[in-house]
Amino acid sequence: MKIVGVIADNLTIPYPGEFRPAWQPGLVVTSHDFTLVRVVTDEGITGVGGTSGHLAGTIDSQVTPYLIGEDPFATERLARIYRNAGSGIWCIDMALWDIIGKAAGLPLYKLWGHYHDRIPAYASAVEVDTPESRAELALHYKELGFKAMKLRLHNEKMKDDLALLDACKKATGGRMDFMVDANQATNLPSPEPGVRWDYQRALKMARELESRGVIWLEEPLGRYDFDNLIRLREATEIYIAGGEKNQKLHEFRWLIENRVYDIIQPDPAMSEGVSQLRKVAALAEMYQILLIPHHGLSGIGLSAALHLAATFPNLTWLEMIYEPKTRTLESYQMLGGILESRIWIDKEGFVAPPDGPGLGVIINERTIEKYKV
Repeated sequence: MKIVGVIADNLTIPYPGEFRPAWQPGLVVTSHDFTLVRVVTDEGITGVGGTSGHLAGTIDSQVTPYLIGEDPFATERLARIYRNAGSGIWCIDMALWDIIGKAAGLPLYKLWGHYHDRIPAYASAVEVDTPESRAELALHYKELGFKAMKLRLHNEKMKDDLALLDACKKATGGRMDFMVDANQATNLPSPEPGVRWDYQRALKMARELESRGVIWLEEPLGRYDFDNLIRLREATEIYIAGGEKNQKLHEFRWLIENRVYDIIQPDPAMSEGVSQLRKVAALAEMYQILLIPHHGLSGIGLSAALHLAATFPNLTWLEMIYEPKTRTLESYQMLGGILESRIWIDKEGFVAPPDGPGLGVIINERTIEKYKV
């Protein structure tokens, strides 16, 4: 089997409403910029991948020329191409594994050898908003069947952040678990200055969250503030989590060998490809550090994260980004109808990996054209 073509399309998929991401205070977002990739073979098998951002130009110029004529099964040899092309290009590796699974007639989690056949899912909110709105959202998640929710904390005062959590706990009557994301590892330019946590703020918040039974505190400090992250992890009992935008194998080696986090959260579209994250998972297992993948930036990446999570022999969760009025399943996970398949929880709040071959995602080619830019 040989690769005969790589199709990369830049898409802009509108959201049904405005949303205000917690990690960029003051920014109003109305659409999802996305790159959809299809890798075509001479045996009629096409693999699908994708990532946020508009990267088609980079893929066309820096990746495609090196892939034509190559064996899609040569994932290890081809990995250096994406690593040199830059962040986000790992969606190609995702597409190659989709081809391999389809050729084998197996879903990836079975091809790799699975430990779990379903994963507990948590609903991940993207805005801060008010205690009243977050409590209402927590009840909505609970009614849908979720057993856990991740809140974003990004208020100037700690008491205002804790009010969000307390409102959600009260509304759900202790029948939901909670995770918290401070988004301090992200330091992007924003229309408004956002609160920047120092070690003391992170320590005080970690202890407050710990007393409230929160499972983990995510990205409480800067991505490369290793010394203080280690101090924080050693000074508290709550799990400290992060790593979604760390890059390349050497960074994950640093995180694991230095025990920077209790939970590392690489993303199969941004951090490294699924080929490489399986290595990261093995190293994390040897150090008894948990690995819970970041959500993958679409239903395609979510499927990759789910197949990966099913192979880990430790505590794991699946993050499902869902805000019912903005980042809906249709606009975010299903890319405005480009994906005909969707990933959703069962009545017990678990998610099973797709049983179709490869990633198990189904693309509707007819819908792609209306989102092209």
